[in-house]
Amino acid sequence: MIWILLAACAPETTPEPFYAPDAVGPALIGTEEIETEGPGGLVLPTQLWFPASSADTASFYEYDDLISGTALEDGVPACEAPRPVLIFSHGNGGVRFQSIFFTERLASHGLLVAAPDHVGNTFFDNSTPRVELIERRPQDVAAVFDQLIRESADPDSLIYGCVDPDAGYIVAGHSFGGYTSLAVAGADLDILASANFCDSDGGWLCGDLEEWSANNPGEEALSGHDPRAWAALPMSPAGHEVLVGGLPEIQIPTFILSGLQDDLTPWESQPVADYELLTATPRALLGIDGAGHYSFSDACDLVPTYPDCDPPYRAPEDIHAQINTVATAWIKRLLEPERAEEYSPWVPPAGDETLVFEEVR
Repeated sequence: MIWILLAACAPETTPEPFYAPDAVGPALIGTEEIETEGPGGLVLPTQLWFPASSADTASFYEYDDLISGTALEDGVPACEAPRPVLIFSHGNGGVRFQSIFFTERLASHGLLVAAPDHVGNTFFDNSTPRVELIERRPQDVAAVFDQLIRESADPDSLIYGCVDPDAGYIVAGHSFGGYTSLAVAGADLDILASANFCDSDGGWLCGDLEEWSANNPGEEALSGHDPRAWAALPMSPAGHEVLVGGLPEIQIPTFILSGLQDDLTPWESQPVADYELLTATPRALLGIDGAGHYSFSDACDLVPTYPDCDPPYRAPEDIHAQINTVATAWIKRLLEPERAEEYSPWVPPAGDETLVFEEVR
């Protein structure tokens, strides 16, 4: 690579201080619930997290009277300039605030984070057939970014000025949300490839795929791709059987994270299988020893009866710290390529024997 230095032409600027990705960032964390105009007229409750310039109270926000984290009530978004956007997709039967350990942390490091309830596929209402969700979930994510653009252009909106429509967004998600983020990233559903895979290997969504094909005779593909997504961060992704034909077509930076003890989306058959079909550069894969499927959420605070909450699994707070450190460093390295050398030692921290990491750059 040839670097051309134009120092004489560059304006003098003072670089922002470096904030280590293993700690909370410098910003206050604010949160607010808005409504997204979703596909088919659905209204999607959507949680926003943002760096706040101030907060009217010192009280912590309580999500649906179930759980509170570190976001403050009545925070005032710091939108002097547009913020990088990340949209998070919850898991099957999850909820928009299922992973506040992650969404709140990213807001403290300067990102505007949004997470919709995938209505009909939540903790409170899981009545929508999966065959519909295969198609609709990526549309929900795209609708959220559309809503953020509208909100940012409205002088009366809380987040006025926070979003650059041309800057796009990072898409992240857990489990079925991992499928969603890979579909948004460009892994179109290739009906023939998926049907062949299901015939030989089976999979969670194979029956739904068969039903979708029966309902859409003659259709050879289904696309949930949103070209405005510029990076993907799936966690314990499900649905390899649906994505198998489209994963090589993803052309944006992609980082897959999962637990080595995940028994719902097992390491070899889901995250590793997804990663091995990726061709995008950069791409990375992280496995965390002692982590199960729900370690990538705050499920143990919401429903502490999940087996992942107790030994032999490691403590959720320890897993969360590792996820936050590595994911924050990876995201910031993309956002601030001029500081890549400062962030790279955290992707992942050297010498951590609980992490299995591979990267192609």
